[in-house]
Amino acid sequence: MRTIHRQIKVEILCEDELSDEEMQILINAQHARLKAQAPLSHYWVGAALLSENGNWYSGCNVERGDYTSTTHAERNAIDSMIGAEGPAKIKILGISAAPAHWVLPKDLVNPMLRAFAVDDFCFACAGCLQVIWDNCCGDISVPLLVLTQDRVIARTTIGDAYPMRFGFESLGIDVKEGRKS
Repeated sequence: MRTIHRQIKVEILCEDELSDEEMQILINAQHARLKAQAPLSHYWVGAALLSENGNWYSGCNVERGDYTSTTHAERNAIDSMIGAEGPAKIKILGISAAPAHWVLPKDLVNPMLRAFAVDDFCFACAGCLQVIWDNCCGDISVPLLVLTQDRVIARTTIGDAYPMRFGFESLGIDVKEGRKS
Protein backbone atom coordinates (compact mmCIF):
# COMPACT_ATOMS: atom_id res chain seq x y z
CA MET A 1 0.00 0.00 0.00
CA ARG A 2 1.12 3.55 -0.76
CA THR A 3 -0.20 6.67 0.88
CA ILE A 4 -0.15 10.03 -0.84
CA HIS A 5 -0.39 13.20 1.23
CA ARG A 6 -1.21 16.71 0.21
CA GLN A 7 -0.84 19.91 2.17
CA ILE A 8 -3.63 22.50 1.97
CA LYS A 9 -2.73 26.16 2.37
CA VAL A 10 -5.05 28.87 3.68
CA GLU A 11 -3.64 32.36 4.25
CA ILE A 12 -5.11 34.64 6.92
CA LEU A 13 -4.80 38.26 5.82
CA CYS A 14 -5.20 41.75 7.21
CA GLU A 15 -6.94 44.28 4.97
CA ASP A 16 -3.69 46.11 4.26
CA GLU A 17 -2.23 42.89 2.81
CA LEU A 18 -4.87 42.71 0.05
CA SER A 19 -4.19 43.88 -3.47
CA ASP A 20 -6.57 46.49 -4.89
CA GLU A 21 -8.19 43.73 -6.96
CA GLU A 22 -8.70 41.51 -3.90
CA MET A 23 -10.15 44.40 -1.89
CA GLN A 24 -12.58 45.21 -4.71
CA ILE A 25 -13.66 41.56 -4.92
CA LEU A 26 -14.56 41.54 -1.22
CA ILE A 27 -16.32 44.91 -1.42
CA ASN A 28 -18.37 43.66 -4.38
CA ALA A 29 -19.17 40.41 -2.53
CA GLN A 30 -20.34 42.37 0.52
CA HIS A 31 -22.60 44.56 -1.64
CA ALA A 32 -24.04 41.49 -3.38
CA ARG A 33 -24.67 39.83 0.00
CA LEU A 34 -27.00 42.67 0.98
CA LYS A 35 -29.27 41.77 -1.96
CA ALA A 36 -29.80 38.15 -0.86
CA GLN A 37 -33.28 36.63 -0.84
CA ALA A 38 -33.02 34.23 2.08
CA PRO A 39 -36.37 34.10 3.94
CA LEU A 40 -35.83 30.45 4.92
CA SER A 41 -32.25 30.28 6.20
CA HIS A 42 -31.80 33.98 7.03
CA TYR A 43 -28.20 33.48 5.89
CA TRP A 44 -27.04 35.96 3.27
CA VAL A 45 -24.21 35.15 0.90
CA GLY A 46 -22.60 37.36 -1.71
CA ALA A 47 -20.03 36.35 -4.29
CA ALA A 48 -18.03 38.42 -6.72
CA LEU A 49 -15.56 37.52 -9.40
CA LEU A 50 -13.26 39.06 -11.94
CA SER A 51 -13.19 37.30 -15.29
CA GLU A 52 -9.99 36.76 -17.22
CA ASN A 53 -11.38 39.34 -19.67
CA GLY A 54 -11.33 42.00 -16.92
CA ASN A 55 -15.07 42.16 -16.21
CA TRP A 56 -16.62 42.17 -12.73
CA TYR A 57 -19.64 40.04 -11.82
CA SER A 58 -21.48 39.45 -8.58
CA GLY A 59 -24.34 37.36 -7.28
CA CYS A 60 -26.24 36.59 -4.10
CA ASN A 61 -28.06 33.55 -2.80
CA VAL A 62 -31.71 33.36 -3.88
CA GLU A 63 -33.80 30.92 -1.86
CA ARG A 64 -36.94 29.35 -3.26
CA GLY A 65 -39.85 27.87 -1.34
CA ASP A 66 -38.92 24.33 -2.37
CA TYR A 67 -35.23 24.73 -1.32
CA THR A 68 -34.01 22.61 -4.26
CA SER A 69 -34.41 25.48 -6.72
CA THR A 70 -32.27 27.78 -4.56
CA THR A 71 -29.45 29.57 -6.35
CA HIS A 72 -26.14 29.87 -4.54
CA ALA A 73 -24.29 33.19 -4.72
CA GLU A 74 -21.23 31.69 -6.40
CA ARG A 75 -23.33 30.09 -9.14
CA ASN A 76 -25.28 33.33 -9.57
CA ALA A 77 -22.05 35.29 -10.18
CA ILE A 78 -20.58 32.64 -12.48
CA ASP A 79 -23.81 32.31 -14.47
CA SER A 80 -23.86 36.12 -14.85
CA MET A 81 -20.33 35.95 -16.27
CA ILE A 82 -21.26 33.19 -18.72
CA GLY A 83 -24.46 35.02 -19.69
CA ALA A 84 -22.45 38.14 -20.53
CA GLU A 85 -19.27 36.64 -22.02
CA GLY A 86 -20.08 33.07 -22.94
CA PRO A 87 -17.74 30.41 -21.56
CA ALA A 88 -15.04 32.34 -19.69
CA LYS A 89 -12.30 31.86 -17.12
CA ILE A 90 -12.50 33.14 -13.56
CA LYS A 91 -9.43 35.17 -12.58
CA ILE A 92 -10.36 35.56 -8.88
CA LEU A 93 -13.48 34.93 -6.79
CA GLY A 94 -14.50 36.21 -3.36
CA ILE A 95 -17.31 35.37 -0.95
CA SER A 96 -18.91 37.20 1.98
CA ALA A 97 -21.36 35.22 4.11
CA ALA A 98 -23.12 35.87 7.41
CA PRO A 99 -26.53 35.79 9.08
CA ALA A 100 -29.11 38.24 7.72
CA HIS A 101 -28.78 41.88 8.79
CA TRP A 102 -25.24 41.29 10.07
CA VAL A 103 -23.02 44.34 9.65
CA LEU A 104 -19.23 44.28 9.53
CA PRO A 105 -17.87 45.15 12.96
CA LYS A 106 -15.70 48.26 12.89
CA ASP A 107 -13.16 47.35 15.56
CA LEU A 108 -11.77 43.87 15.78
CA VAL A 109 -8.85 42.14 17.33
CA ASN A 110 -6.07 41.51 14.85
CA PRO A 111 -6.79 38.10 13.26
CA MET A 112 -3.09 37.30 13.56
CA LEU A 113 -3.61 36.98 17.32
CA ARG A 114 -6.12 34.12 16.94
CA ALA A 115 -5.43 30.46 16.27
CA PHE A 116 -7.13 28.99 13.19
CA ALA A 117 -7.44 25.62 11.51
CA VAL A 118 -8.10 24.98 7.82
CA ASP A 119 -11.55 23.65 8.78
CA ASP A 120 -12.49 27.06 10.24
CA PHE A 121 -13.05 28.37 6.71
CA CYS A 122 -15.71 27.46 4.19
CA PHE A 123 -14.86 28.90 0.81
CA ALA A 124 -17.92 27.35 -0.86
CA CYS A 125 -20.05 24.22 -0.74
CA ALA A 126 -18.90 21.20 -2.75
CA GLY A 127 -21.39 21.87 -5.54
CA CYS A 128 -20.23 25.46 -5.91
CA LEU A 129 -16.58 24.40 -5.81
CA GLN A 130 -17.37 22.16 -8.80
CA VAL A 131 -19.03 25.06 -10.65
CA ILE A 132 -16.09 27.35 -9.82
CA TRP A 133 -13.65 24.69 -11.02
CA ASP A 134 -15.56 24.28 -14.28
CA ASN A 135 -14.70 27.90 -15.10
CA CYS A 136 -11.09 27.88 -13.90
CA CYS A 137 -10.12 26.22 -17.19
CA GLY A 138 -7.77 23.73 -15.52
CA ASP A 139 -5.91 26.44 -13.55
CA ILE A 140 -5.53 25.23 -9.95
CA SER A 141 -3.97 28.56 -8.90
CA VAL A 142 -7.17 30.66 -9.24
CA PRO A 143 -7.45 32.53 -5.91
CA LEU A 144 -10.50 32.28 -3.67
CA LEU A 145 -11.12 34.80 -0.90
CA VAL A 146 -13.61 34.66 1.94
CA LEU A 147 -14.65 37.34 4.40
CA THR A 148 -16.11 35.76 7.54
CA GLN A 149 -18.67 37.33 9.83
CA ASP A 150 -15.82 37.99 12.27
CA ARG A 151 -14.13 40.06 9.56
CA VAL A 152 -11.39 37.53 9.07
CA ILE A 153 -10.10 37.42 5.51
CA ALA A 154 -8.77 34.12 4.22
CA ARG A 155 -7.27 33.23 0.87
CA THR A 156 -6.67 29.89 -0.78
CA THR A 157 -6.73 28.53 -4.31
CA ILE A 158 -9.33 26.42 -6.08
CA GLY A 159 -6.69 23.66 -6.12
CA ASP A 160 -6.46 23.68 -2.33
CA ALA A 161 -10.19 24.18 -1.72
CA TYR A 162 -11.17 21.44 -4.18
CA PRO A 163 -8.23 19.02 -4.26
CA MET A 164 -9.74 15.98 -6.01
CA ARG A 165 -11.40 17.60 -8.99
CA PHE A 166 -13.33 16.23 -11.93
CA GLY A 167 -14.21 18.70 -14.62
CA PHE A 168 -14.28 19.40 -18.32
CA GLU A 169 -10.50 18.96 -18.59
CA SER A 170 -10.92 15.40 -17.23
CA LEU A 171 -12.98 14.73 -20.35
CA GLY A 172 -10.47 16.44 -22.64
CA ILE A 173 -12.77 19.43 -23.15
CA ASP A 174 -11.66 23.08 -23.17
CA VAL A 175 -14.67 24.84 -21.63
CA LYS A 176 -13.97 28.08 -23.50
CA GLU A 177 -13.77 26.25 -26.83
CA GLY A 178 -16.17 23.37 -26.17
CA ARG A 179 -19.25 25.31 -27.20
CA LYS A 180 -17.66 26.90 -30.25
CA SER A 181 -17.29 24.99 -33.50
